[in-house]
Amino acid sequence: MEWLKIDPNVDPRELWELGVRLHGHRGPFLACGIRMGLLALRLLGSSGYSGIEAVAETGSTPPVSCLVDGLQLGCGCTTGKGNLKVVEGGRAAATFSAGERKVRIALRQEVARRILNGGAGEDQVDWVFSLPEEELFSWEQMQSS
Repeated sequence: MEWLKIDPNVDPRELWELGVRLHGHRGPFLACGIRMGLLALRLLGSSGYSGIEAVAETGSTPPVSCLVDGLQLGCGCTTGKGNLKVVEGGRAAATFSAGERKVRIALRQEVARRILNGGAGEDQVDWVFSLPEEELFSWEQMQSS
């Protein structure tokens, strides 16, 4: 089977409308998930879909869990393929692995607070897309187990 590839340098806005169709509405955590997934691909040198795994720490309670739908678009991991797992935690963070490489990416606390304090509304999406990655996320390379 030949897998599709995701260009990790694609403008995340190009994936936005597809994400909205999957998710059902325009929310900032969806946008964060798309951007996080693309960042993971770049950091791991992956083209997505296959050979990559993600463990999201969001749990299943919106709005933080909305990040997971964005991850599916950004890195191609899905629960159906078994390479996306969601664990309880309520954190807008995920650990990605590809081969021997592993990285944990988290939405910065101040960003998450601003989104939650602002009602996680559609009006925050442009702000999320405009932030440099370094202001939106923190990340660390990890030891692969």
